[in-house]
Amino acid sequence: MADSTLISEDQTSYLVSRSSRDIQGFCENYPLRRHKFEGEASKGSLQCRRDWTEYIGPIERWASCNPWEGHFGVVVLPFCKPERLAIISYIFEYAFLYDNVVESAAKCALNAHADNLALDETEYRTVRSITGTKQIQSKMLLELLSIDAPCAEVVIEAWKTMISTTTKQDKSRPFENLEDYVDYRIVDTGAPFVDMLMRFGMGILLTSEEDEIVSSIVKPCYAALGLANDYFSFDIEWEEFQQSEKATMTNAVWLFMQWHDIDVPGAKILVQQVTNRYEKEFQQNVASFVAGKGKDNIKLQTYLKAQSQQMPGNVAWSLRCPRYHPELCEEASKMIYSTVQGLSIPPKRVKTPFQGPASTVRPRGHTDASVGSVSDDSSVWSAENTPSSRSSVSSASSHIEDLRPLSLGLEHLLGPSDYISSLPSKGVREAFIDALNVWLILPDHHARQLKCIAQTLHNASLMLDDIEDSSPLRRGQPATHMVFGQGQTINSANFLLIKAVDQVRQLEDEQCMQIFLEEMQNLFAGQSFDLYWTRNGKCPSYEKYMEMIRQKTGGLFRLLARLMTQKASALRHRNIALESLTVKLGEYFQIRDDYKNLTETYTGQKGFCEDIDEGKFSFPLIHALTSQPGDSELRALLQQSRSPGSIDVPTKQCILEHLHQAGSMEYTVKSLQGLMGEITGQIGLIENDTRCPNWILRLLVHRLAV
Repeated sequence: MADSTLISEDQTSYLVSRSSRDIQGFCENYPLRRHKFEGEASKGSLQCRRDWTEYIGPIERWASCNPWEGHFGVVVLPFCKPERLAIISYIFEYAFLYDNVVESAAKCALNAHADNLALDETEYRTVRSITGTKQIQSKMLLELLSIDAPCAEVVIEAWKTMISTTTKQDKSRPFENLEDYVDYRIVDTGAPFVDMLMRFGMGILLTSEEDEIVSSIVKPCYAALGLANDYFSFDIEWEEFQQSEKATMTNAVWLFMQWHDIDVPGAKILVQQVTNRYEKEFQQNVASFVAGKGKDNIKLQTYLKAQSQQMPGNVAWSLRCPRYHPELCEEASKMIYSTVQGLSIPPKRVKTPFQGPASTVRPRGHTDASVGSVSDDSSVWSAENTPSSRSSVSSASSHIEDLRPLSLGLEHLLGPSDYISSLPSKGVREAFIDALNVWLILPDHHARQLKCIAQTLHNASLMLDDIEDSSPLRRGQPATHMVFGQGQTINSANFLLIKAVDQVRQLEDEQCMQIFLEEMQNLFAGQSFDLYWTRNGKCPSYEKYMEMIRQKTGGLFRLLARLMTQKASALRHRNIALESLTVKLGEYFQIRDDYKNLTETYTGQKGFCEDIDEGKFSFPLIHALTSQPGDSELRALLQQSRSPGSIDVPTKQCILEHLHQAGSMEYTVKSLQGLMGEITGQIGLIENDTRCPNWILRLLVHRLAV
């Protein structure tokens, strides 16, 4: 948890003695400190490298480690809490490895129609690089959330911002002046993201007001970090540039060469001078703050002191790191291997905060800020207010051409479906497919097809559900039928159902069509009971309600799992027991939805206690009615939902009070916790059976927890 008790610098680090006031012309009067728990940093990097090798592919050289000046995380973040240093070093290692490997892996062509998974090791690693990257990212995020959820959420938001901003930047743009380049480079290096990692490591949370105070103070620090990175990485980048056909370099040394028509040594001198200027500006900013309005603000003083450690740490690490000095790789590797021999990591015991005894499983056989963009479409941590991408749906648009009428367009047919697709989405079903694919290993084109099917069916069901439930809101926006009318919305939803049939047909497997028809029958049968109970005001038994959930809510999860299992090429993958897991996920998802609908956190998305307006019998309400059969007042209050119009807020609050008095809300939470335990238990069993941990699924489940 974020801790208001700040650790003193001497608890985690020691001062590195040096013979001069600067470090090869940089960071004059900046003290250099080194973390005392360097073994934790090495463990984190070593585990990341093992995971990378298992999930993505071979590694060419070392990244974060430096056997002379120290591991990157050790000298850049010397105030990090020891127990958080391993995960932060894991993330740093991943960032460096991403720069080195993923770009080349992404360039490898893959035949979209090749179903043969009997590939050699190199081909297998290339095919699995995207899923493997999502696995590693999910593992990192789950670990962050498990250690300190509030601080982790700040890191996640910074990660999203970094990806969204760097993808918009033109890396080939010409720069006319230093100021424009510095602004660009601050974003490109991901300095703000490293800042958030530093805060996580220290357990510091800044308020929006505090962020505003420090933003102008730390900007020179960000600038100095980016320029020093350019200075020390230039030689290796210059060598690669001269062998390429590129017309420009993203490096301050090269820019000064162009601006002033000078050679490399002259340009380096200018870059060093500019960097020194930013270093001094940061020192002056901090001194002014401490002497003025920050005089008694120990928290921000500590934060700024930690920020100042990044610059000398980055410079010291850059002096002989193998990343910038490939000629040192062999010697560094020998030294590092001898150091980490005692840090061998045993088979990981997969454990989450929701799990009891852990199951032993064996893992399966400052950088550019674009890190993570290979799977920035991953839905596993999409916020609920993030607009859903329509690319996965449009990938099948060519097949609509066969159905296109001769003279009339499709704008009125697709208008409602386009609208529902544009609304914010949690992306749970797409993430579910990514997660199961860790075990089932489908070709990428099959995974994309299944995501299209999931999106198509989900959108159709949302449009029909809102009409059947008379719901005016969907995801905080007007429901589709409130915009387009019931008739046009029903027509569009029916078209999506036909489209889903066509998408299943394109899987070219008769058994897939049979699975689809079976589960669609289950889904509609489950919905019929829900509608019947609502219309006739009949409270179902707990057993019947759970069976309705299994058929209705669990239907789509079960459909996707069965289709994926059917398309799995290897027999051993088809034998993975997923049914119990999908059933429990469906139960959890519906009961969670019932619970959130009766809590204030859900008000902005669906309206306050909208289930009561609709006359629905939700899980908490069924408990209250069956456990308190003599509560005539509650039944009388509920009878108001039978009348036209919505129930007023005071009446809803009175109904909620009855639910609390009956212990129904508490019972629902305990039921959800029990289901969560069963779900994580099922995940553990499958992980043991497949001998493959599934970090994507664990993160998805963690994010759904109430």
